[in-house]
Amino acid sequence: MTEQGSSDPIDEELTPTISPDRDEDTTGRWWTASSGVLLPLLGVSALLCSRGLSRRGILGTIGVALSSALGIGTVSGDETEGNGDDNLERYVVGLESGTSAASVSQNATQLYRSMEFASAGSVVVGAFDDEMCQDLEGRSDVRYVERDHVRRPQVHSAVSPSEAVQIEDGQRSPWGVERIGATDFHGMGETGDGATVAILDSGIDPEHECLEVDEGKAFAECNGAGCATDWDDESGHGTHCAGTVGALDNGVGVIGVVPEVNLCALKVLAGDGSGYDSDIAAAIEWCGDNDVDVINLSLGGSDEAQVLEDAIEYAYERGVLVVAAAGNEGSMGGVDYPAGYEQCIAVGATNDRDEVPDWSARGDSVELVAPGEDVLSTRPGDEYTYMSGTSMAAPHVAAIGAQLMSRGLPHVENTDDADNPGGVRGILQETADDLGFDDDEQGYGLLNAFDALEELEPVVTEDVTDIRADTATLNGSVRSLEDADTAVVSFQWRDADSSEWTETESETLEGDTFSTTVDGLDPDTAYDVRALVDDDDETTRANVETFRTGLAELAVEIEDVDVVDHRSATVAGNLKGMGDTDSVAVSCSVRVEGDDEWEPTESQSLEAIGAFEDTLSSLEPETEYEVRAVAESGENRETGDAVAFETDPEPGLPAIDRFELADDSTNQFVRCNIHWGVSDRDDALELVATELRYADEDDVLHRVATEIEAGEESGVHTVRHSDRLEGAGEAYDVTLSVTDSEGNVTEETDRITLDERSPAPSIDQFEVTTDDFLGSPEAVVDWAVSDEGGELDGVVLELHRVGDSEVVDDSSSMARDEEASGTDSLQDRDGDGSETEYEVTITATDYFEQTTEETTRVTFGE
Repeated sequence: MTEQGSSDPIDEELTPTISPDRDEDTTGRWWTASSGVLLPLLGVSALLCSRGLSRRGILGTIGVALSSALGIGTVSGDETEGNGDDNLERYVVGLESGTSAASVSQNATQLYRSMEFASAGSVVVGAFDDEMCQDLEGRSDVRYVERDHVRRPQVHSAVSPSEAVQIEDGQRSPWGVERIGATDFHGMGETGDGATVAILDSGIDPEHECLEVDEGKAFAECNGAGCATDWDDESGHGTHCAGTVGALDNGVGVIGVVPEVNLCALKVLAGDGSGYDSDIAAAIEWCGDNDVDVINLSLGGSDEAQVLEDAIEYAYERGVLVVAAAGNEGSMGGVDYPAGYEQCIAVGATNDRDEVPDWSARGDSVELVAPGEDVLSTRPGDEYTYMSGTSMAAPHVAAIGAQLMSRGLPHVENTDDADNPGGVRGILQETADDLGFDDDEQGYGLLNAFDALEELEPVVTEDVTDIRADTATLNGSVRSLEDADTAVVSFQWRDADSSEWTETESETLEGDTFSTTVDGLDPDTAYDVRALVDDDDETTRANVETFRTGLAELAVEIEDVDVVDHRSATVAGNLKGMGDTDSVAVSCSVRVEGDDEWEPTESQSLEAIGAFEDTLSSLEPETEYEVRAVAESGENRETGDAVAFETDPEPGLPAIDRFELADDSTNQFVRCNIHWGVSDRDDALELVATELRYADEDDVLHRVATEIEAGEESGVHTVRHSDRLEGAGEAYDVTLSVTDSEGNVTEETDRITLDERSPAPSIDQFEVTTDDFLGSPEAVVDWAVSDEGGELDGVVLELHRVGDSEVVDDSSSMARDEEASGTDSLQDRDGDGSETEYEVTITATDYFEQTTEETTRVTFGE
């Protein structure tokens, strides 16, 4: 099971094995840009040797560097070496939502991983043969079938990454950090504290003096002998990107854009720099499920990949800002993927003269540019180096995005409009500096960190608390005081139906939050409130929040009852009024509908109006109850209106809700698709299995099973008979069984005839005329045949003398599909020329060896 609860199949005729192995030579890129050949090669080999990489890894990386330096881009998947399994390629199969992964994974020679992208559907990654890929592409419940592309490095560096830069004078601020204005706010405490940036790359050196990695996870293998963790960096690319984002402000090496950000190392590129799309997608999925704020993707390639788009949409919908390198092919290659997807901020590069280098990608998808040429940052082994590329530009944007999100801003306010997204992405667009280049070169312009942070509202109105009939506590927070150590803050409030504001007494704030209590409010009335901050020049007013005061008297009610199962329910209550007391004990009382006695629950104390929750337990199954809320203060006691509900039935056997058979036979297999749906009252489903047998027989021909952990599941199983000649046209029993965690089993059996044979072929034309060919009598046969099932296999013509079974001459023709026709001649080369009667026979055969035969007589000679 994946973390989202997708299903892994068990196919007992062909069980795929989960394997992390990767093909050695496949397609892809790692985005760094450059010139130069020999220095990069020598530098890469020196770096890898110093890191303890295996000989195989060193040779592989040098080979990549050589091909890249010579301008060799991607390698065709057809030219790659396989990893066994008859050189079957890795494919990614995207399924419609609700389709079980078992219906695909059972046909994989090797299964690598599965993913679940919510409403977009699930994904299966495995090795499949060409015929199976064609079958999958034809299925209505399959969204796509695509090669699992591999991204490889293109190491072009204006200053070779092998040339370590000696930093002996303390700590340096790289030119890019200064150019975007990041150093201007480091002293103000704007350092990204609290936000998380995931570097999806070759890993991060876990022991570097300038880097602190909060979390790491490997989606690709770390094979070098010097790997300190499974997400260690064998090539140095990911470590360089991480240093730009968040190198520590510790007095040594370099400082990053946001030195206090939480770095997350997700290794998706192996030691040779390559990474499968599916591994990258799995890491993106992980980010969407694990509270990552920003993803940095300094990788890419020209090939689109639907699995990457699915994963990015999944993370984007869950609040993750996605930043990607635009590519290094200049105007020739356009913007690469995944940067080309609209959910990504595609980042091009600039140099220290605010120019866009020729190699930086051009295209309509370019959204921002950032420093990307001769960028100084960290590399493994407590070293530092210059690198160039859009790989180096993207981390600047990712870092500022994280800084803004650490201040409470959402990544976007509108996930459906990349041109007007609002939130952090909108601020980055609006504050970018126009460098005077075309939009396809610079997008909105050069990242401006200082202006982006200036766009933040310095003060925020938070939720109102401690609300009663005539009092409430107003709360606010300050996001930025610029250079000031203190701020003068206050609140304004008013009746929501009024235009006149009342202001509270101001106070001097030294921290981040402030609050005050207002009284004299009217009961059961809606009020607006907003926070204010004053500086020497102006007053800034924050967002408006609305709240409602409580009732003047003690009052309580039930808002909702959620039946959990046959024994329990959760009650949502609301204390609407407290009277003049400081605290109120709230609880619930419950009874079987029609009974006189109420059973109380344990009370809880509330000091303000608002919601509360209670749990009802030890209830009887399938029983109607009434529940009411109770509020008590001293001698005062109030109860709300009773709300009725009914508990669930007693848990029983798992149920089969859908069981539909469909003939899905091909010209290779007898197959049956089983569309199934199962459920269990106590959410304890464990296994769904389908078995294929000949009708009324016990031997199982094929079995497919899916392990599940849910209360309801549906999907498709495919069972088959591998010998079509033997199995076509036979009646079969198909049995579906579902098992729960207690071992209870429910099963159903249905019968179906699969791959029903069509009638034998038809002979539509059989005309014989006689002729003489160079002195030999000849029978010329015009023939046409057809087959209702479209499975013609051949046509044979024979000539023999009447009364003699010996064949004098014959002719055979290949006939395929539904119809075939032709003209053939038969001769008796040994005939003596005398008048002789012959028989001509035509035989048409189909795939199932069914034949149709006709015979006619002709006479040769005088």
